[in-house]
Amino acid sequence: MNKYAIAFDVGGLFIKSAVLDDKGHVLPGTYTIYPAKSKEQKEVIIEHFVGLIKHQTNRILDKSFEIYGVGYAFPGPFDYPGGISYIRQTDKFEHLYGVNLREELTMRLEQDPLFVARRADRFQIRFENDANLFALGELFAGHARAFNRSICLTIGTGTGSAFIDNGQLIANRADVPPNGWVYKEPFGASIVDDYISKRGILRLAQQAGMKTEGLEVKAIADMARGGDAVSRGVFHQFGRNLGMMLNPFVAAFRPEAVIIGGQIAKSKDLFLDGVSETLQNSLLAIRTVDETSLSTFVGIAQMLTQSAAKA
Repeated sequence: MNKYAIAFDVGGLFIKSAVLDDKGHVLPGTYTIYPAKSKEQKEVIIEHFVGLIKHQTNRILDKSFEIYGVGYAFPGPFDYPGGISYIRQTDKFEHLYGVNLREELTMRLEQDPLFVARRADRFQIRFENDANLFALGELFAGHARAFNRSICLTIGTGTGSAFIDNGQLIANRADVPPNGWVYKEPFGASIVDDYISKRGILRLAQQAGMKTEGLEVKAIADMARGGDAVSRGVFHQFGRNLGMMLNPFVAAFRPEAVIIGGQIAKSKDLFLDGVSETLQNSLLAIRTVDETSLSTFVGIAQMLTQSAAKA
């Protein structure tokens, strides 16, 4: 009997999802982008999540199969082992504050006999930080396979990070920041997250004299590729900031590579030269990933597989 996992990469606006087999391969035709409904009330959001699980289950065409797990890359703050959301004051998923999502989803799925019939004996619902899952996916099936030690970054609305050493995620060690998170480490006049992010790019654009109200990073990138010197300068300075931000972490952790994902990675052609100018370790390999969610899906499948093996 074939076994499958259902993976969800949850954002404030959209939820990306796919079904993966027990070898970590995405089942063709199951990659889907759903609305997040993150501003709705608790019951609406939870029923939406349940509906997405059932929708993806129904897309599996095998006559005989079972679902061994459902996994979520979920934004924080979040009690990932406990399955409890502590998001508030962010205009997304605020009505899930203090809600045990694992219990709520499990309870509702158990009321559906069709899903129960497809559920494996050791079926589980798991949650994890998106940067950790991206790193786990890269370790299993991406760039990180080629290196013993690497730093993985996801750059979008903020700076996600994970540190890999010999196949393990390192969260608490003297040569990495607490939890492996760089986002709140000091940088410039504040913290990393204020510079290495969408808002960091928009602030550079504003400082360069651009009108940023309603402006998206993609629009700045399009202008830069169209030859606009100011827009190109914005991304170049962003790259310089990224290189400077990395220097202390590279010096302490001594990685062989930095692997960059997230929405901002799609503009790699505009900022990597800037990184090279300020990154002090010229031997460090820089790799980028355009489809971060695909690595995250693989990471989710690995998380579920590893968890089942420990059960």
